[in-house]
Amino acid sequence: MTKLIEPSEYRLLLAAVLDQSAEWVFMHLPKLSLTDLQKQYLDSLLERRLKGEPIAKILGYKEFYGRRFATGTNTLDPRSDSETLIDAVLQYFPKNGAYKILDLGLGTGCLLFTLLCELPLATGIGVDCSHEALNVAKKNQDYLQLVERSICIQSSWSDAVKGEFDIIVCNPPYIGTSEILDTSTMYDPYGALFSGQTGLEAYQQVIPRLKDLLKPSGKVFLEIGKGQELCVEKIALKCCLQSYGAFPDLSGTIRVLCYTRNI
Repeated sequence: MTKLIEPSEYRLLLAAVLDQSAEWVFMHLPKLSLTDLQKQYLDSLLERRLKGEPIAKILGYKEFYGRRFATGTNTLDPRSDSETLIDAVLQYFPKNGAYKILDLGLGTGCLLFTLLCELPLATGIGVDCSHEALNVAKKNQDYLQLVERSICIQSSWSDAVKGEFDIIVCNPPYIGTSEILDTSTMYDPYGALFSGQTGLEAYQQVIPRLKDLLKPSGKVFLEIGKGQELCVEKIALKCCLQSYGAFPDLSGTIRVLCYTRNI
């Protein structure tokens, strides 16, 4: 059963069964023995993985930027591509600033809470339309001890948001509804993946109000899908935003666009 599963994934699942770290399992693997009950539990986890369920959904957490984030069926699993956005923000904003951050589409909170951890004087607001996703985000907010520096609110994008921000981040759904995804990806919530026929609907909803939410010196960071930079650029220019940079992920794909107010 384990032949089709990566060794690293097998160790993670075994660690969950034994309530140990993957590193501990790696060190003790040759000598490990399982009870019958533990074997049954491990087999059930392996079966779920073989059917395509992501490791993060099975374990209930995912590592992102060196930190563990709870995830679930109602949230998009944090992805390494999104770490590009964190790197982009930190390139422009030194760690000693008391910035106000807005995260539109909070999900697990991996973007907002990572930035708050990296920028210790910053405060933030995270917005999500899903009550279930907000419950997951609040678990991460509490785990990372960020309750006093952040607020999670339910809203359709920025409808319930007031004020101006130094940093606005957004990783909206950006996949067209006609695209066919692999089985593993489809364990994420539909609304966190798909955005109309072209994949641009969320940007058309989010971008128009960003100028009013930005401080004069503020910056917006948008995660985008492969090949979407020109289309998103057109939407941003119509909404009085000025391009300030584009950032590739580790594969070389442009993954994040940065904008400022076009004053």
